[in-house]
Amino acid sequence: MAIQRLGFFMRIKIIVSAALLSLGFVLPAGASPRTLPVSPALEMATPPMNEPRQKPVMPLVSPRGQLLYENHCMSCHESVVHIRTGRHTQSLPELRARVLHWAEYLQLHWGKEEVEDVANHLNSQYYKFESR
Repeated sequence: MAIQRLGFFMRIKIIVSAALLSLGFVLPAGASPRTLPVSPALEMATPPMNEPRQKPVMPLVSPRGQLLYENHCMSCHESVVHIRTGRHTQSLPELRARVLHWAEYLQLHWGKEEVEDVANHLNSQYYKFESR
């Protein structure tokens, strides 16, 4: 009976951990649901009692664009392709079109958001085109 109960709690712990990871929480190794870390969004929303309230600094570029790029694009080329002389892309709309072209060619089934995230990542990291 005790072993079955322990197995039940382990399954619950795994399910809770997976749910929290999918929401963006990072669990340190060996963490239990009772000692879960506070999400960064909650930490910024409630400042400590004695500290002045500061506005949270939001990233200009979604980290999802970087993750998509690293997972799907870097397998064929490294970042040097973006900083070489004589590069083909000369504007932000061209960059979006090129990302869309390669996403379709690789059959990634990316929507507008994914293409936009990757294009914004590349623009902020390498190209530095003015956004219009």
